[in-house]
Amino acid sequence: MIFGKILRVLDLKSFKQLVFLFLLLTPCFVYAQNEQALQKLLSPFSEIEHIKLTYKEKRFSLFFKYPRLYQGYIEYISPETFIKYIETPEKKKIVISQDKLILYNYDLESSGKAIKKEVSLNNYPQFKQLRALFFGLFKGQSSELTHYFKYKITHLSDQQTLLELKSLINDPFTQEKQQKHTDKKIDVFFQDKHITKIIMTGLGGERSELYFTDVIIKSRLNR
Repeated sequence: MIFGKILRVLDLKSFKQLVFLFLLLTPCFVYAQNEQALQKLLSPFSEIEHIKLTYKEKRFSLFFKYPRLYQGYIEYISPETFIKYIETPEKKKIVISQDKLILYNYDLESSGKAIKKEVSLNNYPQFKQLRALFFGLFKGQSSELTHYFKYKITHLSDQQTLLELKSLINDPFTQEKQQKHTDKKIDVFFQDKHITKIIMTGLGGERSELYFTDVIIKSRLNR
């Protein structure tokens, strides 16, 4: 089973924080596709060379009485590096670079030394799909998204747009679960050429709400 293999690489606690993202991504929805509209929506991001944003995240679960709160930074560096820094409540760093996912756990009791664990994206379709999600958004490339997702674009107001994503991946585990749960999706909110919020809804009431706040670094490609 795919998750058993991954658990031999990542520790259980760290893996649980990642795996729920992948369980959200399942097929079966038919959305009207408009490639031109998707390219237009993503075009403001296509010239970005480096961007770093602060974020606040709420994670909801049937196993938690209250949502868990996280804060940190999201960083994209052209062409192939995406980084998520978790500053609180625990310090972690997740790096997606080319065909690798690298997890850093920081041991505060040993002068903050990082414990590094690495997996290949080529071995796990769900990891590659997560890469496509963030690279598609922050690189502004519609082809990254359409390879893994069906989508629908809804204009909520003059300045706010919703991009709804449904997975095209057929995975034995998620296929089995989708018979019982049909609320797995990713909603990306855009406002005035900025991504303001990403909501991921998964199995059994699992949900992550990622809110972007301040832009720390933003530079464009010199072309």
